[in-house]
Amino acid sequence: MVPAPMSSPASAAIIQVVAQTHDLLGEAPLWHPLDGCLYWLDLVGARLHRLAAQSIVETRQIDRPSPLGSIVAGPVAGSLILSALDGLWLYEWASNTLEPLCHPEAPRDGISYNDAKVDRAGRLWIGTSDLAEQEPRGALWCWTPGAPPVLADAGFTVVNGPAFSPDGCTLYLSDSVDRRILAYDLAPDASRLTNRRVFAVMAEDEGYPDGLTVDTDGGVWVAHWDGWRITRFSPQGERSLRVPMPAPRITSLTFGGDGLATLFATSARLELEGPMLQAAPLSGSLFAVDVGFAGVAERPFMPSLPKRAEEDRPFR
Repeated sequence: MVPAPMSSPASAAIIQVVAQTHDLLGEAPLWHPLDGCLYWLDLVGARLHRLAAQSIVETRQIDRPSPLGSIVAGPVAGSLILSALDGLWLYEWASNTLEPLCHPEAPRDGISYNDAKVDRAGRLWIGTSDLAEQEPRGALWCWTPGAPPVLADAGFTVVNGPAFSPDGCTLYLSDSVDRRILAYDLAPDASRLTNRRVFAVMAEDEGYPDGLTVDTDGGVWVAHWDGWRITRFSPQGERSLRVPMPAPRITSLTFGGDGLATLFATSARLELEGPMLQAAPLSGSLFAVDVGFAGVAERPFMPSLPKRAEEDRPFR
């Protein structure tokens, strides 16, 4: 484990192992606002997990090409908008069915969908990445219900995040390979982003910024890939809290539970071998952390796509 910068005081937060699902690439934790269940993915294993009442974990195999990318809450309890290598799908837990929605990256080979979130105005923002993680071919898309997805920004190797300030006026995004978190101004009635700026930069010994979430005070929480930690940034971009974690590859975060007062964190065991895996046998587990902050409820996405809109894509 590498030390964190002195500007980020370590937290004595209580960390619990919620589920040892041995995910190769655990990701996309979501506290569904309509059913009070926690969902998360194993992107490489193409598995969907659900933590329901009495701490019962159920797992479903998803019949779509991996890697999967993300999930956001759908329009009813148990429904999810799920991304896979072949686009976005509406998944219904009760019927275990998938319905195709859209695939804005279809014209381009070697692109995978990654993290997604729904903003305070109900728009779905989803990042894409170069599948080989070598070239800046990734993009950020915005999907407003009733309209086709539109390109919001591009030129990233791996897009992670995104997350939104409590008032919905700022979008945060992890430009992971470049070890930085970006911020944009976001209007409630437009998908256009303005005032792109660097919010925070990671040192090499901090790993890479991965998934993001925010708390009700506007703090931005980031999962560190290869950093053995979670960090909270103030709204001004200053490190305010560091939570050491028992796994090096913390991938994403969400607040859930009673009062949204528990921070859930996913992790990965992908390509961890030998001494590293022996040092972190809990890699691939879901963790719950008491950090003394509460989160903002996620908003469900209400998909409505005009006929043939999925063919209206800027990339050719």
